[in-house]
Amino acid sequence: MRFSGIKKYKMKSTTYFFALLLFAMPFLSTAQNKAKKTNVLLIVVDDLNTSLGCYGNKQVKTPNIDRLAAMGVMFDRAYCQYPLCNPSRVSFLSGKRPENTGVYVLNVPARKALPDAVLLPQYFKNQGYFTAGAGKVFHNAKMSDELSWNYYSDEASIDAEEKAAIDTRYGGGDGRPKAYVLTTDGSKTRDGLNTKTIKDLLADKKDQPFFLAAGFHKPHLPWTAPKKYFDLYPVDKIQIREDPKMINIPAVAMQTELSGFAQPDSRAAAIQGYYACISFTDAHVGELMEVLDREKLWENTVVVLVGDNGFHLGDHEGLWAKLSAFDASTRVPFIMAGAGIPKGKVLDQPVELLDLYPTLLSLTGEKDHSKLDGKSLLPYMQGKNNSSAYAQSLVFHYDPKTKTDVMGQTLIHKDWRYTDWGKGEKGSELYIRKNDPFEFVNRILEKSFINLKNDAQKMIQSGSIPKPGESNRPRALLEPGMVTN
Repeated sequence: MRFSGIKKYKMKSTTYFFALLLFAMPFLSTAQNKAKKTNVLLIVVDDLNTSLGCYGNKQVKTPNIDRLAAMGVMFDRAYCQYPLCNPSRVSFLSGKRPENTGVYVLNVPARKALPDAVLLPQYFKNQGYFTAGAGKVFHNAKMSDELSWNYYSDEASIDAEEKAAIDTRYGGGDGRPKAYVLTTDGSKTRDGLNTKTIKDLLADKKDQPFFLAAGFHKPHLPWTAPKKYFDLYPVDKIQIREDPKMINIPAVAMQTELSGFAQPDSRAAAIQGYYACISFTDAHVGELMEVLDREKLWENTVVVLVGDNGFHLGDHEGLWAKLSAFDASTRVPFIMAGAGIPKGKVLDQPVELLDLYPTLLSLTGEKDHSKLDGKSLLPYMQGKNNSSAYAQSLVFHYDPKTKTDVMGQTLIHKDWRYTDWGKGEKGSELYIRKNDPFEFVNRILEKSFINLKNDAQKMIQSGSIPKPGESNRPRALLEPGMVTN
């Protein structure tokens, strides 16, 4: 009897248990769905070229970014779609080519150009993620996108030395690249403050799905970093590549944002400032990685690091900054690590920053990328062939003689780059990487490459016609009273 009584009790308990389970299933399902969502930490670095240890520059000390690359996938030949801060960011945050956004200047917000677009952080917000940004994610705080964020801030510097350098840079200075050694520890600079914000959010929001974006202002000019980072690069130890003579380069190609300004007093000292800022930024990346380590977030978080455009460092007969079509200006770092990312891969086919948006969608389970211009890189990371062998970039240069903007459309292959300035052969460029990896000899007139040139030209001409829009003009090339964006 006791036995049967126990049986009866067990049956009742089992019935009660299943009733509770049925009642709880919707809530358990919701919790499981939340647990399965992949977090995103997007790190956008302003004006960062590939002067990184993991990209082969052994002078530059970037242990944290190098570690990130070793943990995941490094795209060795990644390209921005417009080599200028705002047009590039509008492109990869909207998933649209500049040809389709019509944004070629610094002062047009993404939302103004694309009022109905679902921008990258907005997509995650719409999926129930907590979305927050700190620093330069969109071009600046005034041009950020309210619909994209639950929280956003870009702290103004409270480091007196950095503030003075910024005021000098944007207060009518001579425009030349210049570095400033900070006697402070850097914690009160813009990047120091914004790093702390993202660190706090990583720890605070670790138990809910999040999309966080850290936008670092360095190594954008003015080059300000604590002294210990300058000490890593004694000026007399800076190694400067000796460039060969440039041959058959069209004049229209030889332009950057700083064209028309004088050269810095010392190229080595200027490069020291740029490198110091990269190492300062690397330290901030390290702080974020420490939180990911401590909070055990790697298993369910994708971490992406990109530069928005490249940066010339006095190469190509004295070019500085961005806005050229050369590799130095259009090629950028692009690294992914964490949840769903293979470890320790270096992929060398050309990819685009435009591919970032659809790739993150793939990693978080979204299969429909039809409204985006880029492609998911997930199959490529998983060992399949890259679905496109080319990357494309666009830039407008200013012709002071005719006071007109000249469009340059660039097609980039692993083995070559072709740029069409719309002026026939004399205004076109073709560089062959095997013997000229840094692009100094234009081979466009050589008969042996005529078929390659014709095929590349056809590919560019078959693309969409760029939407009309104002373009950025180097202010040192303008006549008094003319306005640049």
